[in-house]
Amino acid sequence: MIRTAILVTALLLALSFADKDVNIVAIYQLNSGRTGPPYDMDITVTGLDDSATLEDAIKKAKSDGMLTYDGTVHSQWGLYVTAINGRYADSAQKQYWQILGGGDMSPLQLGATSYVPADGEQVLFRLITWG
Repeated sequence: MIRTAILVTALLLALSFADKDVNIVAIYQLNSGRTGPPYDMDITVTGLDDSATLEDAIKKAKSDGMLTYDGTVHSQWGLYVTAINGRYADSAQKQYWQILGGGDMSPLQLGATSYVPADGEQVLFRLITWG
């Protein structure tokens, strides 16, 4: 009886760690300046661990067939997203995928590898230029 109770408790505890959902949206128009709709991509990744990073979310979305992405991994800064759904940022044209999030939809101070979105948070990838 005690053994069954322990197993049930362990199962419920394990399930409680996989309940975060993250909404990922993208604007493909270069330098649109907007953070709101219409979006060119709008997906919700479900069943993430509470500690899942944005990189974990986009990897799961890719494995679930919801999006494609490409990027390079820097040993110090982690994943640098270079393409979303076949839309490549052209570094020769000073383009990059800016990532915005949080309650105020502001540019993130962390990259996809380090940023841990909250449950239900919307994260925006927006193609822009620098310089």
